[in-house]
Amino acid sequence: MSGVFFDYWSAIWRYLVEMTSQAFPEPRKYPVEHIWHADWSISAKSRWVAKARRNTSGWLIYAIEPVGLLNQFRQSLSQYGRDHALWLGLDMPVGFVDHWYDGANIQDFKSLLDIIFTGKWDSFSDVCTNPDEITHHRPFYPKTARVKGSVKRGHLVDALGVSSFDKLYRLCEGATYHRPAACPSFWTLGANQVGKAMLHGLEHLIIPGYRDGFNIWPFTGDLSTCCQQNGVTLIETYPGEIYGWLGIDEVTKSNHKSRTLAVAALIDYAVGNGIEINTAVAADIKSGFGPDEGKDDAFDALVGALGLIRIADGKHPEYLPDRPIIRKREGWIIGMDIGSLKPRAK
Repeated sequence: MSGVFFDYWSAIWRYLVEMTSQAFPEPRKYPVEHIWHADWSISAKSRWVAKARRNTSGWLIYAIEPVGLLNQFRQSLSQYGRDHALWLGLDMPVGFVDHWYDGANIQDFKSLLDIIFTGKWDSFSDVCTNPDEITHHRPFYPKTARVKGSVKRGHLVDALGVSSFDKLYRLCEGATYHRPAACPSFWTLGANQVGKAMLHGLEHLIIPGYRDGFNIWPFTGDLSTCCQQNGVTLIETYPGEIYGWLGIDEVTKSNHKSRTLAVAALIDYAVGNGIEINTAVAADIKSGFGPDEGKDDAFDALVGALGLIRIADGKHPEYLPDRPIIRKREGWIIGMDIGSLKPRAK
């Protein structure tokens, strides 16, 4: 019975996609042909990638799968990039808070990529265990929680010479009217910490990709600049920012039931925007990606891909602020309106 139901559902899906693709001619703001989105983590089980390509009716999401072996993943990106424009969205920070560069005596993010993990920067990715280890050349802390009260945010504040913990946030990491603040990358304690995943992504994807000629938005330029020729463009995303674009503001991604309810809205969104999902992927989506470990990351990989497709089709602005510290040092979360930021305490 379940097989008959699934075949029926698939037929309805194909019909709706065909009808909506006729109603909504293919928009094309940016000439990108492949969009991938990876939810990044230091754990291989939590690194998932959603893959989409343009087709005659709009887009086809043809895979949601583990990233797999990192060397092979980069090689696959490079191969696609030889003949096509490909965006890879990354759910991780790409850039550092502005004033840190001055303390580290570095001009900008691209300058850092040229020297990182060499010479006096060779221990950059070693997360500090003790406060006296923290420097501008080794700014990530703490390695573990240790005894309660022995690890304090103030240790990082003092060592990096800032007036408060709030000064460790990049502009785009602040709270908005739609979501709470993210976590500063240098602070590596807590469920929402992202610093360790960032270090992993820098070492295994961003730096080798940059040396292979990948664009890194916005440091290489805006989306129009990055799409002027074939190649891979790495783009910082934040799925929590994208939820609202897709009508799933209330989702709790770690809760299987909540994900399952959100999937119905994502399917409606896809059908209404000329985005087809192949049969095998659709089966996984319909189940809310299942209860297994890491499937919430697969869910966010899909959300990120849908968000980037929305931007590629001109349905949501790039929203890149024209500020040198953002374009050279801090970076930005794609599609985030600077006007949505809540005022910060001075």
